[in-house]
Amino acid sequence: MANADQPTILRIRAMASDAAKVMLSKQALSDLMAWGLKKEDVCDAIVEWIDAGERVKEVVLHTYPGLQGQPAFELKPRLCNRLFYIKVAFFTPPGSTEAMLVVSSHPDH
Repeated sequence: MANADQPTILRIRAMASDAAKVMLSKQALSDLMAWGLKKEDVCDAIVEWIDAGERVKEVVLHTYPGLQGQPAFELKPRLCNRLFYIKVAFFTPPGSTEAMLVVSSHPDH
């Protein structure tokens, strides 16, 4: 897949700048807890990654229930002095406004 376009990158950055607009999947939460990290740590890393002009890759979600076929975005910022693989997607929870879901957040393999 290609790099995400600039409006999408700015949207990701805006969401990550407000942790209240970011939700973690159960797997992402578990992975972060294993490293002693919080949602805010991931949000800060996303903002730093984008501000540094690093690549944001657009992909398609294949396995996340309810979001299959939707676009998602991969980033590989540093957390705990190692590269992490982070995948995010936009969605609107029932009865709420648009949010960003951190689908994956674990050390890059």
